[in-house]
Amino acid sequence: MANDTHSVGFFAAEVLDRTAERQPNKTAIIAKEEALTFAALNQRVHAIAGHLQNAGVKPGERVGVLLPNCAAIPLSYFATQKIGAVTVILDARLKGKELQGVLRDADLKLLIVHSQLLAEVREVLNGMAAVALWIVGGDGTESFEKRYAAPGTVAPPANLDADDDALILYTSGTTGEPKGVVLSYRNLAQYPMVMEEMGITDRSTMRGCILPMSHIVGPVVCNELAQRGYTLVIFDQINPVTLLEGIQRHRVTVFESVPIVFQLLLGVKNLASYDTSSVKIAAMMGTSIPLPLLRAFQTARPHIKVIQGYGLTETSPMITLVEPDKAEAKMGSIGRAVPGVEIKIVDESGREVSVGEAGEIITRGPHVMKGYFRKAAATAERIRDGWLYTGDVGKREADGYYYHLGRRDDMIITGGLNVYPAEVENLIYTYPGVQENIVFAIPDSKRGQVLGAAVVARRGKQVSERELLVFLRANLANFKVPDRIVVRESLPRTSSGKTIRDAETLLGS
Repeated sequence: MANDTHSVGFFAAEVLDRTAERQPNKTAIIAKEEALTFAALNQRVHAIAGHLQNAGVKPGERVGVLLPNCAAIPLSYFATQKIGAVTVILDARLKGKELQGVLRDADLKLLIVHSQLLAEVREVLNGMAAVALWIVGGDGTESFEKRYAAPGTVAPPANLDADDDALILYTSGTTGEPKGVVLSYRNLAQYPMVMEEMGITDRSTMRGCILPMSHIVGPVVCNELAQRGYTLVIFDQINPVTLLEGIQRHRVTVFESVPIVFQLLLGVKNLASYDTSSVKIAAMMGTSIPLPLLRAFQTARPHIKVIQGYGLTETSPMITLVEPDKAEAKMGSIGRAVPGVEIKIVDESGREVSVGEAGEIITRGPHVMKGYFRKAAATAERIRDGWLYTGDVGKREADGYYYHLGRRDDMIITGGLNVYPAEVENLIYTYPGVQENIVFAIPDSKRGQVLGAAVVARRGKQVSERELLVFLRANLANFKVPDRIVVRESLPRTSSGKTIRDAETLLGS
C-alpha cells in the first residue's frame, strides 16, 4: 500500500483503528439491539475479519451482506474492508427471482444474512453454486454473533490499492437484469471529504441513518463514522413516529432522507409535540424535490436548515450540494458541484449547452464508479471519455448553482412538444391537500403521448380531480395539462422506494 493513500483515509478499516485508539470509550453506534463504543466496535471488526480469513475469503473476493438496518451491517462492512474483500450490500427487501438474479450475478464467496430472511435465501440459492452462510441471530456453526464473540487475529493485505474494488451495490429498477455498481476505496473516500469541507459534520455530530443501509448512504456514512469519529444512530424502520422519537431520545443533529419521508413527517398530527431542537441540518437527497415540500418542512421546523443534494450510486454518491449557509437562499436548487467534481450540461450530441439551457447532466472526477460488475458494454454506454452520463436533465444558472428538471427517459413528447414531468408535478404540489403526485405518459394515437397525473391526498383531505384540472389549465400551457387525473390512496413503488412511472400501473386499481 502506498503511504499517501493511508494519509488521506482511503481505507475505512484502517481509519477506524486510529479513531478507536484516539477515543475508545466514545459511543460509535446506537442501534435497536445495542450501543457500541469505538473500542467495542473495532474489537468485533477485528474478530470478524480474522474469521473471514480463516473461512478462506481472499482479497478481491465478494462477501454479501443481506440484513435489515442493524449494527451487524457496519460490523460486516468494516470487517470485509479490513481484509481487502469486496463488500456487496444487498437490499433486504429483495424477494424471489429478483433476489435470485442479484445473488447469481454477485458470485459471492460468503453471505451474511439475517435469520428472518434465511428461508427466502435458502429457497433462491437452491440449484445455485454453494455459498457459505453466516447468520445474524442464528446459532450453531453458522452464527455471526459467535464469531465476533470469539477472539480473532487478522492479517491486513499487503498490496491493497486505493483504486481496487471495495464495494458493490445493485441498482434497482422495474425491468432489466441487475447491475452491480463497483466502487473503489478512492470513490468511497469522497463523501467524508465533502462533508468535512462543507462543514456539515464533526466529532460532536449525532448522525441519524434513516434510509436502508443497502442504499449508498449506508457504506459512505460508515466511512464518515470512521473518519470523523461521530456517533451513528441506526434506525431500523422508516416510520415517521419512530424517527421523531429517535431524534428526541438521541439528540440527533444531522440526518438525510428522501422526499417521501419528509412528507410522512409533515403528516404526523402532533409533530410540534416532539422535541427536534437538536437537529441542525436535514438533507433531502434525491433528484426533483418539490419546492412546496421544502418550504412546508422549513415552515414546520424553522430551526432546521433544509439542504438539497444530488447524486447517484454510480457517483458514490455526491455530485452537488447546497451549502448549509445557503439553505434558504437557494431552496429548490440541487446546489453547486462539490469539491473535486466536474459537471457539464450537454445536448444530445454531447455538446455543452449555454447557461440556463436544459440538457443532460454529465460528471467527471474521483467520485465516478469503476463500472458495472462484469458488464463492459453497460459500463461503456454510461461512461464515455471519462464522463459519466447520468440520464438526468438539468440546467446551470450563471451563479454556478444547478437545477434538476427530471429524468431524460421520463421526458414526455406530446404532439412534438417536450414536457418534463417535474415541472407539472411541482405545480400540483402547490394545490391544497396534495400529499404527493407523479406525472406520466399515456400512449395516444394522435399526439403520440399525452400526460396523466396520479395524486395522493393528505390525510383527512380531499382532492377533486375536476377542480385540480381547472387549476392546472389556469397555470400551464395547454400541452402541459394532463389529459387524465386519478386520485389514489398511494403510489406504487419499487423495492428501493422509487415511484413507478407507468401508465398501466397508475391507472389501474
